Amino acid sequence: MIGKTLSHYKILEQIGAGGMGVVYRAHDERLGRDVALKLLPAETLGSESARRALENEARTASALNHPNICTIHDVGEAEGHFFVAMEYVEGKPLAQLIPAGGLPQEQVMRYGLQIADALAHAEHRGIVHRDLKSANVVVTPEGRAKVLDFGLAQRARKEELDAVTRSKISMEASRGIAGTLAYMAPETLRGEVADARSDLWALGVV
Repeated sequence: MIGKTLSHYKILEQIGAGGMGVVYRAHDERLGRDVALKLLPAETLGSESARRALENEARTASALNHPNICTIHDVGEAEGHFFVAMEYVEGKPLAQLIPAGGLPQEQVMRYGLQIADALAHAEHRGIVHRDLKSANVVVTPEGRAKVLDFGLAQRARKEELDAVTRSKISMEASRGIAGTLAYMAPETLRGEVADARSDLWALGVV
């Protein structure tokens, strides 16, 4: 994909990959800026459910407007590829910045407050991240924490969460319970409702 142009985005380099998508740094030739372009993995290109999941991620994250949350710019399709264009965040994942002995208390407080503020913003809009972890937080050179990857996020009224959560678990049973094991709250591991408290548990682990 390197060097290929999808719509008006020229792909420059791969910067990440996971089960729900491959992320590239791309240049928006229309607006003259770099973006992060998320595409479906090659093995799921023909999967309608995978496309819906990526589209749901974009729709969910686009409802959020916060300095500590990655901004969604655009969604589109070109040459058989469905993509999401989002803010390109320069920096390193928090997971790579934590030394063996841990970060100094002042930095822990600074990053923790920023992430908590981002989660509060999402909660007020009825959104649960469900996969908060150190690898999904990028810290910019200026010291700003940015929460990324709303691929497993839910957006539903509280009374709907139980049905939505259980349907997602059954749909994803072959891949295991949604989320990252080390960061999952006990109720999530039991297959119960994931809500804002589940995100706070994950923040505590971070």
